[in-house]
Amino acid sequence: MRKINISNDSKRDAEVAFGSTIHRQQPVYKTSNGKRSVNERRVRCTLSTTDEALLNQYGENLASVLVDSDPEVDMEQFGLKVEGLKKVYLTAQQKVAYGVTLNEHVYLPDGTEKEIHPETTTTANIAIDGFPLRWTGKLIPVQKAMRMFMFKKSYQVQHVNGLTFDFLYDMAKKLSDSDAMMLLGGGAKGNEPIVMAGGGTPYRAFLEGRVDGDKYALILRLTNMELKSVNN
Repeated sequence: MRKINISNDSKRDAEVAFGSTIHRQQPVYKTSNGKRSVNERRVRCTLSTTDEALLNQYGENLASVLVDSDPEVDMEQFGLKVEGLKKVYLTAQQKVAYGVTLNEHVYLPDGTEKEIHPETTTTANIAIDGFPLRWTGKLIPVQKAMRMFMFKKSYQVQHVNGLTFDFLYDMAKKLSDSDAMMLLGGGAKGNEPIVMAGGGTPYRAFLEGRVDGDKYALILRLTNMELKSVNN
């Protein structure tokens, strides 16, 4: 499991483990003769056989052309195995684009575009040799948080020894007794969003605690979407 530094309400921090709370059994696919199947990437179409390219070439006659022949199939390329793919950006003329600038589009709850600004590059801020995730002191009741945010990821924070068990158990009990989630912050001042990996999405992080006797569950929930009502 991955490691993370996290601090409590007394500003004491510890190195603990965290991992996914979902454990799905991966299905095994086999062919009709009992052999294990293998996934492969194959060419489905080329730039000249895409739906858009065919529509531009044949226009309203495309339907009849498809019936009479197979222009959507490149007999020399279709079905070829492809490996070592690299991502490139294309222009509207299907040419390789160079010096690409990516923009982020921000939308209002009603779907109206609010602003456009250059895409920002993010840096991970959960490294164990960096600043610990800090309690901000902002508590939100669990039921209210569930109605306010759409949580996209959840990780279970786990102890790695007896000392960190007591450390995390105490955190979980305080949150469980208050029936609330604690907003966590990253960075030197503890007021930055959480970024799990370089180039990743910044998330607001909340810590939820549950206790059952001498057992505890401490769940790190991440969200980048706040639910708001739209007034008509």
